[in-house]
Amino acid sequence: MPGNNEAIQPEVPTGAVRWRHSLRTHVALWSGAVATGLLLVIFVVAAVLLRERIIDNAQLDTRASAHEAAERLDGDLGITAIAARNLADLVVQAGLAPAQLDAALRATVGATPGVSGGLLALEPEGGAAAGFAHYFGSDGRQRDFVADGYDYRAQPWYRRTLASNEGWWSDPYLNRTAGRTWMVTYNLPLPGRAGSPRGMVSLDMALDDLVAPIESLAYLPGWRATLVAPAGSIAMSSIPGIALRETLDSYIRHHSRGDLAPAADAVRTHRSIHYVHRDNVSGEKRYTVVEPVGASGWSLLVAQSYALIIARLDRALFLLLAAAAVLAATGMLLVRRLARRISLPVEQLAASATRLGQGRYDTPVAHVARSDEVGLLARTLEHARTSIRRQLLEIEEMGAARQKLESELSIARDIQQAMLPLGRVIDRGRARLDAQAVLEPAKAVGGDFYNFIERGDGELWFVIGDVSDKGVPAALFMARTVTVLEVAAQTADSPSRALAEASRRLVQGNDTCMFATVLCGCIDVRSGDCSLASAGHDPPVLLRAVGHAELLALENGPPLGFEVCEQFALWRGRLLPGDCLLAYTDGVTEAFNPDNEAYGSERLLAVAAPGQGALDHCRRLVAEVHGFAAGAPQSDDITVLAIRLDEDLARDAGYQQTTGAAPC
Repeated sequence: MPGNNEAIQPEVPTGAVRWRHSLRTHVALWSGAVATGLLLVIFVVAAVLLRERIIDNAQLDTRASAHEAAERLDGDLGITAIAARNLADLVVQAGLAPAQLDAALRATVGATPGVSGGLLALEPEGGAAAGFAHYFGSDGRQRDFVADGYDYRAQPWYRRTLASNEGWWSDPYLNRTAGRTWMVTYNLPLPGRAGSPRGMVSLDMALDDLVAPIESLAYLPGWRATLVAPAGSIAMSSIPGIALRETLDSYIRHHSRGDLAPAADAVRTHRSIHYVHRDNVSGEKRYTVVEPVGASGWSLLVAQSYALIIARLDRALFLLLAAAAVLAATGMLLVRRLARRISLPVEQLAASATRLGQGRYDTPVAHVARSDEVGLLARTLEHARTSIRRQLLEIEEMGAARQKLESELSIARDIQQAMLPLGRVIDRGRARLDAQAVLEPAKAVGGDFYNFIERGDGELWFVIGDVSDKGVPAALFMARTVTVLEVAAQTADSPSRALAEASRRLVQGNDTCMFATVLCGCIDVRSGDCSLASAGHDPPVLLRAVGHAELLALENGPPLGFEVCEQFALWRGRLLPGDCLLAYTDGVTEAFNPDNEAYGSERLLAVAAPGQGALDHCRRLVAEVHGFAAGAPQSDDITVLAIRLDEDLARDAGYQQTTGAAPC
C-alpha cells in the first residue's frame, strides 16, 4: 500500500476518441442536419414557387395560343368580308351589265384567298321581268339560279340577308352546289337606290380551310379546341362526335357538361374569359379560354388539361428533390473539406408565342390598260387590291406604333405617379394633422393631381386639381401646373395669392388653351385655422366630428390657363378636433353607372362618416364610387384628398369655429 505521503493521482484515459464522440463527427452531423433542414426549407419554398410559376406559365401559354388562333381566324374571315364589301361597292356604284357582273364575281372569287365560291343576286329594276342570280366556284363551276328556276328568294338565308343592315356569317352547312362540301358563307346585303336592299353578295369558304389554322391546337396532347359558329353550332372540335352535330348548348345539356356553362355564356355575349373547372364527365381538371373571333360572331374555346401541367410540375419537383438529396448527401460527406454554399438549381419554364401570319395580295389584275368596260372593271379591281394591301400594311404599322405608345405611356404613368407626394402626418404638441390622398387615372396617364407642401412650423399647404381633357396632353399640362403651383405656394402669403400667381404663369405659352380647375388651401396645425381658394373647382366637403357633412360655399374664380386673374375669393374657417376636410375631383361626382346616372354630390355627402382616418375616408369614397359604377367604364380620373385634425386637439378649450369668405 502506498504511504501516507504519497499523492493520489487521477486516472488518465488511454486510447483514441471514438468516431462517434469526435468533434469532426459532431460538426459533420450538425452541419449535415442544418444543411438538410435548409435544403428541406428551400425545397418546400421552391416547390410552392415552382408550382405557381408552372401553372401561371401554362395558363399564359393557353391564353396566348387561343388569342393567336382567334386573330388568325379573324384575319381569314376579315379578308373574305372585305372582298365582299368591295364587290358590293363595285356593283352598287358602277351600274354593270350582266356580263360585267359575272366578270366581277369571277375576279373576286379568284383573287380572294380561301374563297371557294360566290353568289351575286340582284333584284330587277326598271320593269325587268327577271333578276340576276349567278353562282361561280373557284374550280370553274357556275350556276344561274334564275335560268334553273331555283326560288332563291324563298330561302331563309336570302330573306335574312335582305332584312339585315350588315353582313353576317352563316353556320356550317352542306353545300350541294359546291359539290357536297361543308361550307360557311359571308352574306352581305346590296343597298338599292331607294334605300331598300336590292340583292346580296355571298362568298363561300370551305370549312376545312377555315379551321386549318387551329387544328394544330386541337391535336396537342391534353389540349382541346372547339370552334363555335355565330348561331351556336359547333363547327370543329377535338371532342369526338360533336362537330357539325351539336350546338354548344345542346352538348352541355346532352352530356351533363354544366362546367362549360360560363363558356357558353361568354360565347353568347361574345366576350373573352378564362377559368379553371372540372370536367363533369371525366372528372379531369381543365383550364379553358374563350376568345371571340373579332366581331365576326365566331368564338374559339381552347382548354388544357391540368394533368399535363401537374405532370410537368411533378417532373420538376422530382428533379428538384433528387438534386436536393444529392446535395444533402454530398454536403454531409464533404462538409469538413468544402467551404462553399450549396445551392439548388430551380428550373424555370417559359412559353413562347408565334406571330400572326397575314394573307398577301401580290398578283396584279390583268387588262388594266384596256379602254373599254373590261378595262374599267380591271382598274377598279386593281384599285381595290392595292387598297387592301395598303390597309394591311397600315394596320401592321399602326400595331407597332400602338405597342410603342403603350410602352411609352407605361413609363409616363410611372413618372407621373412618382410626381405625386406621399401622405403627410404633422404633429405639433397636442395637435396632429393627417393629410392623405388617393388618385386613380382613367387612362394610362391622366390630368388629376394633388400636392402637399409644408411651410414654416406646422403650416400645411395643399392643392388638388383637374386638367381639362385626359391622356398625354393632360398629363403634360398637369406636370407644368403642379410645378407652377408648388413654386407659388412656397412664396405666396395666402391660397388666393398662390392661385393668382399660378394664373399668370400658366397663361404664358398656353397656345393649346388647356386649363385646370384647382382648389388651394392652407391649414395651421396648432390652431386649426384654414383658408381656401378655388379656381373653378368643385367645393370640398367639411365633415364635422359630430357627423354633420356640408359642402363649403366657396366663391369660384376662373380655371387656371384661360386668362390672367388677379382676384380669387378667400374662404376662412377653422377645423375643430375630429373634423375632416374632404376634397375631390369631378371624376367622383360625375361617375356614371350602367344606367347613365351620375354619382352626384348627395351620395358624396351621404357616404361621409366621422371617426375615420384621412386615408380611410379616401379609400372608402373611391370604393363607394366604384361600387356605384357597377363595372361601367371609368369616364374620368378619380382623386380624393382628405385632411383630418386629430382628436388630441380637444384638450385645447380655446378653439372655436369661424367661417367666412374674404376677397384676396
